[in-house]
Order: sequence, then C-alpha cells, then structure tokens
Amino acid sequence: MMEKETDRDDRKTERVLFLWDRLSRGGMISRQDLVDAFGVNIRTASRYLAEIRKYLVMKEEQDGIRRELYYDRSLKVYRIRELENEMISPCELFAIGKILLASRAFHREELKSLLDRLLQSAVLGTDKKEVEEYIRSELFDYRDPSHGKPDPDILWAIAGAVRNHHVLSFDYRRQGETEGRPHEVCPEGVLFSEYYFYMLGVPAGEGKLSEEDTRVYRVDRMSHLVDIERTFTINYGKRLREGEFKNSIQYMYGGKPEHIRFIYKGPSVEAVLDRLPTAKAVLRKDGSFLITDEVRGDGILMWLLSQGSRVKVLSPASLKEKWLKEAEAICEAGRK
Repeated sequence: MMEKETDRDDRKTERVLFLWDRLSRGGMISRQDLVDAFGVNIRTASRYLAEIRKYLVMKEEQDGIRRELYYDRSLKVYRIRELENEMISPCELFAIGKILLASRAFHREELKSLLDRLLQSAVLGTDKKEVEEYIRSELFDYRDPSHGKPDPDILWAIAGAVRNHHVLSFDYRRQGETEGRPHEVCPEGVLFSEYYFYMLGVPAGEGKLSEEDTRVYRVDRMSHLVDIERTFTINYGKRLREGEFKNSIQYMYGGKPEHIRFIYKGPSVEAVLDRLPTAKAVLRKDGSFLITDEVRGDGILMWLLSQGSRVKVLSPASLKEKWLKEAEAICEAGRK
C-alpha cells in the first residue's frame, strides 16, 4: 500500500513540475490539456493547478514579486500573470531573429545555433513552431558574411578590460595587410555597426584618454589578445560614451567632431534623421530641409555621396571641397 502511495506522489510531483515548467516560461495550459496529457479527471487537474497557486504564494514570500495564476476566458487557458512580462514573447523573438539575420554578424551555423537556443529557452509549444517556420525560410537563403567569425571570447575579454580599465595587447591586421602588427590599447568600449564588431580605444602611452584620440579597431582583425592587467586612468568627465559616440559617426570612421550643414531635397527626411540621430531638420520654403549636426570622421562623406543630387553640402568648407571633388571624380570615371 505504501509503495502505491509513493508512486502516486511521485507522479503528482512530476506532473506539477511539468506544469510549472510550462507556465513559468510564459506558456499556457487548460484543464482539458492536463486531462488529456495525464489521463486524469477534471478534479485532479484542478488540484494540480491549486499546487501551482500555493507555490506562487511561497515564492512571493521569498522574492517579493507578485505573481498570479489566472484564467484567460477568451482563450480558455491558464497563465501566470506578471511573469509573462519577464519572458520574451513569440512576436518579440520573431523581431529579434529578423534583426540577427539582417545584421549578418555571424556565420550561418553560429546564427542557427544561437536562434535555436533562443527558441528553446524563450518560447514553448505551437508558438515555438510558428516562430521557427517564419525564421527557417530566411535562414535557408542566408549567406555567410565575408569577414572572419567574431570570437565571443574576445568580445567578452574586451568588455572585461573596459570595465577594469586594463590595457590590452594584441596584433592588428589593417585592410590589405596579411599579418598583424603589435598594439597596446586602452579600451573604451565595444560597438556593432554595418556587419562588424568594433573596439574603441586610445593607444597606450599617449597620456590621458581623450575622445579626439579614440581609434576604431575591427574585432575580427584582432588576434593574440592579452589583458596585460596594467591599469590606465580615466577622466570621468571626458570618458567615452559608446552610444553617444556611435550617434556621431558613420561607417565607424573616427575623427574630430565638426559641425556640418547641408540641404536635403529627398523624399524622406525621416530616413536622414534615422541615419543621423542627433541631427536637426528645418523645413525651407521650397520644401527642402536644412540639416545641421555634429559628426566625426569621413564616414559622413561616404553617406552624403550615397545620396547623389538629393543633398547639397554647405559647410564646413573642407567637407564641401571633398564632396565636390569626389562627385567630379565619379562623373569623370563615368565618362571613360
């Protein structure tokens, strides 16, 4: 008799754990699902749900987070309220998958593994199958980026050196070079832009860190990276802020800040402001826009040239001269 009661208790524990695993990860279930899955009656299924309610009360006493098992009458299923907000929803995961695919930051097998693990940990049941189907077709046609694989260990090591203010030693291969050259850099941050991960930093030994001295290093061109555990000093009033830095540059071309002004005559000023998030646009009488911004580096020249006749550079004079010279060179090349 005792053995049968033990077996029954074990089955109950397994079933309640199964139920908790499903609900705690944002899933949903009906009493009829429990009846069908475990071959029990409605009253027994209700007792399993009551055990979940008891556990939620105990868990709230431990962490102070209010959770509630509630019945969604529209879908006729049970969910855990509040915890649902802590989980990634299927639509959010779909959006994340689309962003990862569009970034082309990873090679296909790495990306597939990453998406599979996200699906496994964040979405359950039919929702998981739907998200998989949406992503699978685009993943089938995915083409590996031409750059080397970003090494997550290197990214994490850089992040640690930034946090601890440690100098990094590494070999760096510039565009067109076959072998890397030794560098020692005070790292300031990590960014991702246009298919690549970058480290921002100032070469060691150049005195106090300054935004104007910040250089950009593509992580996939770095090798033999070592944290030499030599600290450097940061002037917190002038320390680099990664988000602010990225807002002021284009295509990760660093340089000194400068104020620019140009006329935009294209169809979508919103696209310009998305590309230049700190810019200001003033509507002119002729329907064009006067765009002003503070940017750094020659990346802005590349973007202005990509706009063709939709833009007219006004200042600074040095940028206007470069813009005109490149435009003339393009025209000359087209005539040959």
